Amino acid sequence: MECTFYELNQKAKDEAEKMDALWGAEFFDAEDAEPPTDAPAEENNPHLSCGAFCRYFRSGKGYPGEYVYYCCAAGNEHIIDVDFIESEII
Repeated sequence: MECTFYELNQKAKDEAEKMDALWGAEFFDAEDAEPPTDAPAEENNPHLSCGAFCRYFRSGKGYPGEYVYYCCAAGNEHIIDVDFIESEII
């Protein structure tokens, strides 16, 4: 994690751990699973610099056909990544 504005969102982390404990072992066997072929390489993933469960990491719709991931920390507001949803554009 590289961001100096990182701040842990404990509520989101606890909820994710609860869901993982509830559903993880029952529906997902890590030994049998293969990583998706379209998964981005870890070194090219723009979300890694944010850190897990950052309270300033947000996402939502941007312009038509865009889904935007951004940082909302005061003094560090910026777009991290944009996914384009072709079905909304065409």
